[in-house]
Amino acid sequence: MTHMAWSERWLALLNQLGYEPHLRRGRSYARRGQVKALEVQMGRITAQVDDRDLGLCEIEILTNRLTDAQWQQVMDALSRQAIYVAQLLAGDMPTNIDELFQQAGVNLLPGGHYDMEIRCNQCQSSGQPCKHTAAVLYLLGQMLDDDPWLLFRLRGRDRQQVLQALRQRRSDNEDMLPAAAGQQTQHPTIGSLGNAADQSMPLSAQLENFWGSSKKLSNLHHHIAPPAIKLALLRRLGHPPFPTDSLDAYEQLARTYQRVTEDALGLAYAPIPDEE
Repeated sequence: MTHMAWSERWLALLNQLGYEPHLRRGRSYARRGQVKALEVQMGRITAQVDDRDLGLCEIEILTNRLTDAQWQQVMDALSRQAIYVAQLLAGDMPTNIDELFQQAGVNLLPGGHYDMEIRCNQCQSSGQPCKHTAAVLYLLGQMLDDDPWLLFRLRGRDRQQVLQALRQRRSDNEDMLPAAAGQQTQHPTIGSLGNAADQSMPLSAQLENFWGSSKKLSNLHHHIAPPAIKLALLRRLGHPPFPTDSLDAYEQLARTYQRVTEDALGLAYAPIPDEE
């Protein structure tokens, strides 16, 4: 079964909510880099949108966070699916994990208008997003392809919290297995290993997956745009812990990062040269 990319699912959801007319204008704002300082927090999205006529618009989008009891139901459901646990612990988001949330009686993606509250300090709220909030919603959808874990954050748990809970549950289950089984671990014998090797698939039938289960190129999505938060990594790290010249070093690094960003965008959007 082929699953849509997270950005496609997000846009499909917004269209179902009747946001499509507003998204057309919002898309142009986002693609022109007018969305600034976009941050995804626990159950909250904040951003600034630069409007030529209105100036800087402050955007806030609130989402319903799951309760502790609801997260407990989700984690119980996840822990029963070994393949999901393995994928999440490996850093991959299962493509159909939203279905498991629904089985637990909750939604990962917003379930309707009641699941989001949108605000723009420059526009009147009418139950529909203005072009500024639509730009933020559109850009968030593009970000989900690179970091679908943002959906967990919108529901009240970040990546580290989810992984820590899964590791704890796996550790608890492993501790309980020997006592529950009441038996010693059976180690394979030389004879059994030989039989398993005889029944294994020949290498010639595994050439396509020799380097591992790779994703199809058509499923890879790249969103190249100016960063919503300038120098985000540098700001998070702060000034270097030098006894002297810390401020000067920080400013030099800031200029270097900015120059790298500008050069990278220039290469990405440079015209394709004509072939001789």
